[in-house]
Amino acid sequence: MRRIKGKRAGKAANRFTRILSVPAASFLLTLSLMLYFWAPGVSAASKITLSVESDLKSVSQGNIVTVRVVADNMPGITDFGPVILKYESDEAEYVSFSQGKDISGNFVFVETQEKGKITVSAQDQNVRKSESDPDEYEVEPFRSENKVTLFTVSLRVKPESAGNLNISIDSTGVFQNDSGEKADVVKGTSLSLPINVNSVSKDATLAFLSLKGVDISPEFNPNITDYSATVDRAVTEVQVTATANNMFASVVIVNNKNLQVGMNVIVIDVTAQDGETLMHYTIHITRKESYVPENATLVDVAGKTYTFLDIPENITVPEGFVQTMRVINGYSVQTYARDGVTSVLLYLFDGTNSPAFYFYNPTEKTIIPYDPENTIIRTSKILRITALPENYTVPSGFVAATYDTGRIVLKGYVDKNSNFICFMTDENGVGDFYLYNPETGSFQIYRPADRRPEILYKYMFEVFLIISIIEAVSLIITVYMVRKIISDKANPRPKRV
Repeated sequence: MRRIKGKRAGKAANRFTRILSVPAASFLLTLSLMLYFWAPGVSAASKITLSVESDLKSVSQGNIVTVRVVADNMPGITDFGPVILKYESDEAEYVSFSQGKDISGNFVFVETQEKGKITVSAQDQNVRKSESDPDEYEVEPFRSENKVTLFTVSLRVKPESAGNLNISIDSTGVFQNDSGEKADVVKGTSLSLPINVNSVSKDATLAFLSLKGVDISPEFNPNITDYSATVDRAVTEVQVTATANNMFASVVIVNNKNLQVGMNVIVIDVTAQDGETLMHYTIHITRKESYVPENATLVDVAGKTYTFLDIPENITVPEGFVQTMRVINGYSVQTYARDGVTSVLLYLFDGTNSPAFYFYNPTEKTIIPYDPENTIIRTSKILRITALPENYTVPSGFVAATYDTGRIVLKGYVDKNSNFICFMTDENGVGDFYLYNPETGSFQIYRPADRRPEILYKYMFEVFLIISIIEAVSLIITVYMVRKIISDKANPRPKRV
C-alpha cells in the first residue's frame, strides 16, 4: 500500500511540475527579453573594436598623413580612455590632433603628446539624468550602431624616413557608461604604410586650410580648390592657415588684408618641390556692407527693445567720442565711446520714433536719447536738462531764466548774484540742481550755502558789542565817581555859619 501511494504521489508531482513548467519558461523567456531590450547603455555583452584607419595606401618623405581612430559602434558610452596611439617617432613627427566630428559636440577631450605616442581621454558632459525619473535621461548619451571616428591625428613623415610607417593602438583604455558599466574593448586593425623615397616631390596639395574665426564652405578637402566665406563689416583682415601636405612645397597667400566691402578673393598658391607642379586655391570672401549683425537687438532695464542700426555717414557726434567696435548684448557693433565715460553712443530704433543716437550704460542697462540741445557730458557722467519734478522746489532766491553758453542755451534759474543753476538727470535717472561755472564751462551739484553760522556769529557780535558798550559806560561812570570823591576829600567845601 505504501509503495502504491508513493507511485501515485510521484506521478502527481510530475504532472504538477509539467503543468507549471510551460508558463514558468514563458515567463522567464519574456523577462530575459525585456531585460535585454530595456537594459540602458553598456551591458556586459557590449563589445567595441578600436581600429586605426587612413585614406592613404602609402606616404612620401616630408608628407603629412592623417589617421583616424575609430570605434565600430558606440553603445551609450559616456567616458573613455586613456586611448594610446603609438607611432614610430624615427619615421614621423606629430603635427595636430582633432576630435571626431560625430562626437565633438558631446565629448570634452584631453590630449597629450609624448615622443612616439598620443594619449587621449574624453567624457560626455552633456548627459543628464531626469530629476523625476532616475531611469530616464533628459539628455541621452551618444549612441551609434555604425562606425564612429573618435579622433584624428596628423603626422608628418620625416624627410630621411624609409621603409614603413607603423601606427597602432597601444592601449584601449576603459569605455563605460554613466553607471560605471564597462564595455569589452578590443584592438582592431593597425596601419603599416610604405614610405616612398623620391628624390623630388611633385605634391602641391594643402593638408590644412582654415581662416581664424571664420567658417569656410565647403569643408576643406585637399582636392577642392574653391571655397567661400563671409565676414562682418568691421573685419578688414583675416588670418589664413595654409599648410602644405609636403614640407618641401612653398605656400604663398595674397589678398587676405585690406578687405573691401563686398566680394574679395584670397589666393593661396602652392608650388611643389619640383618647381613645376602648382595648385591654386581660392577663397571668395564677402565683407558685409552692414556693421550690424542680422536681427541684433538690445533690451534696457525696463524691458523695452531697441534694434541696432548702422550709423549714418557725416552724422554729428559729441566732442571727445570716437568710433569703435564694442560687444553689446553679445553682438559686435559699431559704437562711439569716450575715455572716462561709462555710457556709449549707439544708433538705435525704438520701434516708434525715428532712428537716433542713444546713450547706453552697460552697467545699469539704461538707455536714454541723446539730445544735443539738452545734453551735458561731464568727465564721468552724462547729464540731460529735464523739467523740474513735482517733488522738487526751486532754491530760495532763484527765478526762471536762460543762459547762453555760446554752444547751447540752457534753461534754468538765476539769483541776484548771477549764479545760474539748472535741473538735470544723469544716466541712472537721478536728478539734481547743477551750478554752471561760466569760466570753466563746467557743472557741479548745487547746494545752497548754510548761513546759520554767519547769522549766529553776527548775533553774538552784536550781543558782545552791547555788553562791551555797557561795560565801557559803567567803567567811565565808576572812574568819574571815584575821582569826584577823591576831589571832594582833597578840597572840602567851607561850612556855612
